[in-house]
Amino acid sequence: MVLICDKQFNEERYQNIFKRTASFELSDFQKWSIKGIVEGDNVLITAHTGSGKTLPAEFMIDHLIRYAESDGRKRKKVIYASPIKALSNQKLHDMRKKYPDISIGLLTGDFKDNPEADVLIMTTEILRNTLFNKQIAESTGNPMPLSFDMDIDNELGGVVFDEVHYINDADRGSVWEQSILLLPPHIQLLMLSATIDAPEKFAEWIEKEKEKQANSKNLPVKKMILAPTYERVVPLTHYMWVSAHQSIFKKVKNTEYKKPFHDFTNKLIPIKTPDGVFHHNNYLGISKIKNYFWDNNVYIKRYFVLNGIVKYLKENEMLPAICFVFSRKHVELAAKEIQHSLFNADETQPNTVEKECKKILMNKFPNYKEYLGLPEFIEIVDLLKKGVAIHHAGILPVLREMVELLFDKGYIKLLFATETFSVGINMPTKTVLFSSLQKWDGSGRRNLLPHEYTQMAGRAGRRGLDKVGHVIHCNNLFDAGYENEYKQILCGVPQKLVSKFKINYGLVLSVIASGASDLKKVELFVKQSLISKEIEKESKSLESQHEEKTKEIVSLEKSLTFVKTPIEDITKYVELCEIIKTQGGKQRKKSSRQIDILKQSSKTIEQDAAILQKLHACRQDIDKIKQYEMNTHSYISDEVNIIANILKDDGFITIDDGIYSLTEKGKSASQLQEVHTLACADMLVKFDYFENMSPEEIVALLSMFANIRVPDEKKMISPSNIPPHTASAAIYLSQCIDHYVNIEARYKIDSGENCDINYDIMSAMIDWYKADNEQDCKYIISKLNTEQELFLGDFIKAVLKINNISAEIEKIAELHNNIPLLEKLNQIPNHTLKYVATNQSLYI
Repeated sequence: MVLICDKQFNEERYQNIFKRTASFELSDFQKWSIKGIVEGDNVLITAHTGSGKTLPAEFMIDHLIRYAESDGRKRKKVIYASPIKALSNQKLHDMRKKYPDISIGLLTGDFKDNPEADVLIMTTEILRNTLFNKQIAESTGNPMPLSFDMDIDNELGGVVFDEVHYINDADRGSVWEQSILLLPPHIQLLMLSATIDAPEKFAEWIEKEKEKQANSKNLPVKKMILAPTYERVVPLTHYMWVSAHQSIFKKVKNTEYKKPFHDFTNKLIPIKTPDGVFHHNNYLGISKIKNYFWDNNVYIKRYFVLNGIVKYLKENEMLPAICFVFSRKHVELAAKEIQHSLFNADETQPNTVEKECKKILMNKFPNYKEYLGLPEFIEIVDLLKKGVAIHHAGILPVLREMVELLFDKGYIKLLFATETFSVGINMPTKTVLFSSLQKWDGSGRRNLLPHEYTQMAGRAGRRGLDKVGHVIHCNNLFDAGYENEYKQILCGVPQKLVSKFKINYGLVLSVIASGASDLKKVELFVKQSLISKEIEKESKSLESQHEEKTKEIVSLEKSLTFVKTPIEDITKYVELCEIIKTQGGKQRKKSSRQIDILKQSSKTIEQDAAILQKLHACRQDIDKIKQYEMNTHSYISDEVNIIANILKDDGFITIDDGIYSLTEKGKSASQLQEVHTLACADMLVKFDYFENMSPEEIVALLSMFANIRVPDEKKMISPSNIPPHTASAAIYLSQCIDHYVNIEARYKIDSGENCDINYDIMSAMIDWYKADNEQDCKYIISKLNTEQELFLGDFIKAVLKINNISAEIEKIAELHNNIPLLEKLNQIPNHTLKYVATNQSLYI
């Protein structure tokens, strides 16, 4: 049973450990977590942003490594799994500063540093892939390419899953589930999560699966500790703000609006208290002002709104602040609209910030001058001189990190950022501003979900510095919507963890490769996932419906025994009522006469027939429920069989005497994660593993999976300005993807494969590969920005992704001992990772 530890911690025997861990009084959830780690339990922490979730993770490192030998225990290694590369890089920086005596390593798709370290920080995908490949190597006896080589059973002590609520991510959530399942049951798990709904359900799943794994290996079963916290260390007050020109006050001087404008404009109006109370009357007051603006065509420019709020924040010592803007373009535009410096007259930062920027880059990179000459660097420095900065995914990663370091050093008073800044990056502030409470989600504009709002708002309030955090809505800049919608955003329940486990091609290939000789073993692996709990829940719901309908049928059958009309007449009447719906002409008249005769023979026939009709409907419902029950019980088996049939039909697996095994093409496909698994493997085979392609043509082809953001009107609908052979491969790849999309539509399955491809930078990547000087590189970047509105940061992400895909194909070349392909792929990093398009990081 999951131990829910949400009460005050009173055990004296851990006090010395707490004192050794921190110089301040720990929160109760931190104490419970530390106790769980010491006792070897698995621990799930759910807490608000900024509550101190990182401290137990640091304690695990201390416990398993730093103090292990002095406490009479054997030192163990720790894996720190994070959701995104940016967070992984920052964790490396923070941990190396905190633990100079412990070796820290990093593994992401872009970077590999010290893979033998005692603490290995990595993306969850790398952990999952390595665990699968280790199983394949052990099962087959053949060496497999591994991102890191660790004796998991004997060397690894614990795994920290940071931001484990990412299990809810539609695209990547399955990776978290698989990683948790693939880890041996004796490895200690520490999972850090934002506040979620019903966390005990998630904890119960982990407890149940780890118990089954431990019992199967005759190992001790670990307890499952849930350590939640429901209160913020620094409470938040949420406000609405409406700006109004002085000219409006003159217009409303002698009207009913005089008092509302005086009471509700140009000041902070509380909308939600620290204890979660929503201010109904204040919402109505702001709404009245907004309605006046709408009715009288009054529009207040963002420039006026932002400068008014920032002036207020500066005068009331409420800086630094982060302003969330849900558009990269408008992040930059809004930052430029701040008119005056946010520094006080006696502060020296405006005069030293440029020098500090240069110093940060010079101390880290030999090629620092390449960054200093970028238009982006010059624009950022100009903003920094006013105390303003920007942060979004389209900015060069090194410049983003520079902004983060400057924010930490106090050089930034106001940061304009997109939502990505709220994910994991540890940058608390005093105040958070929202320029909108709606965002574009790929298909349309929608309100923020409660957990999205909470994650961003949670950046306000710095532990140990602020007594209260401030969250301000710039209500001039967006439509507040209906009160219930507004209240839902601010006060709605946390997100519920729902399985995003995908029964996809890569999973089935990997499980078969790791020793599953038949589909039962694949099904068994899938049944361990969270999806089985949801199937179980659905089954119980259907059973309940079945029982209710059965009772209703019994009751109706009993009622039929008391009707006055003969049952034969009722049956005939019901049949005629159904038939007449589809009849016409003479037949319809005949049926109508027969119905009238039956009505004349019994005054109660209509009400008696209603009972029989309801009975028929209930029986049909029961048949449907039975079918749903069958489909639910067989869901995993059906999905696995469909995927296996597709793999067999398209030559990825073979079945010999009931034994499943991977073909050479299947082995290739099992190594692909960054692309469409099957389509890319098909292309490799069709084009003889790039036998007749040059390295630059390979680069152009791989750029199709780069996921770049180009305006719709700038997108290319077919490959152009590339060699014919490369264009043929691109078209073939597109056809393969269409083939699998159609198959999935026919079978009504969703494999979650990456089907997004583009032709937008194929030609540019060939030019980039060939560019051999800074001037040519600058020209290509400038051209992409001018002609296709491509952000520099997006171009660099594309280059890094191309290298990641190339690294996956390298593993395939190693598996097949394809030396010519290896030689081509080995040239790609040297010709593409250059100028500012590199994996350089200020944190590494």
